[in-house]
Amino acid sequence: MNASNEPSRSALSRDRSTTYHHPLEGGLDAVIEWFKGSALRPFLAKLDQHERPAFLERYRQALESAYAELPDGTVLLPFPRFFVVATR
Repeated sequence: MNASNEPSRSALSRDRSTTYHHPLEGGLDAVIEWFKGSALRPFLAKLDQHERPAFLERYRQALESAYAELPDGTVLLPFPRFFVVATR
């Protein structure tokens, strides 16, 4: 830290980010299953067992334009990663 309480330039390296494209077998159903275990959890938790299927069907329709199925039936799921490296 310097007098202004900001890290010195020598303490920081350039931030790195990358996006992995994770192949999921099973098309859109695989993408939905992936997100049911993470990002969709709070939404699904607020729905009862009768509301979930309609919600997931609407979600599936929204995904159709975002995730193209490859000829072998897999979908490439973009998986962004951000890396920060700090040194002393």
